[in-house]
Amino acid sequence: MALAATPVSAQQKLSLEVTVPAATLPSSLFSPNGGAADFLGVGLGQTVDDIRKILTGQNFTNEDSSGRFLLDEEYFTVEIIATGPNRYFTYVIWTGPEDAEATQSVRVEFSSPLTGQRSTDLRRLVTYNDGKGPLLATLRAAIVQKFGPPSVDGNSSMRWFWSKGQQVKKSAARDKQMAIGMDVRSDYVTAITYELVDDAAAAADRDQVTQFQKSVEGAAKKIRDGNAAAPKL
Repeated sequence: MALAATPVSAQQKLSLEVTVPAATLPSSLFSPNGGAADFLGVGLGQTVDDIRKILTGQNFTNEDSSGRFLLDEEYFTVEIIATGPNRYFTYVIWTGPEDAEATQSVRVEFSSPLTGQRSTDLRRLVTYNDGKGPLLATLRAAIVQKFGPPSVDGNSSMRWFWSKGQQVKKSAARDKQMAIGMDVRSDYVTAITYELVDDAAAAADRDQVTQFQKSVEGAAKKIRDGNAAAPKL
């Protein structure tokens, strides 16, 4: 005797309305040892609006973003109807300004609404046109003047590690980190990559998202179990 399976499309649609809680934390720029760690005024702990205002004021344009949902739209037969700030930016890229000397872009990753949608990872890439870049020695001196000596110095590659706002030498002890890498030709810099990452905040946000998704999955399972058909033997 063959058993006929009920198509998913014909199954009863069960709904679960979910409100995604949003943290409303004040924006703050990460300032280790009293000095701002930022690139063009963009740093850790800022919102999309904060950074948009800073960069558009410096003629950055062509904003490109990627957003996603905290939740899948459907868990088996339970449709998740999300309310609140469910869709959010995972990252935004700003490009420009372009001039005769260089082209550049800034890419920023943001945490979820659960932890305030604040910047946790930013990258700035500058590419100089032939012969337009600064001398390596001049750039290094400016970097050290702003950020202090690096935790690890590879001449054209410099890295800083921080733990609770204080600089540390070892990468394993960090909760935040910064790296500046330079492409060099004949003592002149042809390109620079700046990176600033809040490892602790990114990890805490992933934990919050995972916990929230588990709570929704648990609620969806209760609905499915409560509406499960009795077996016909």
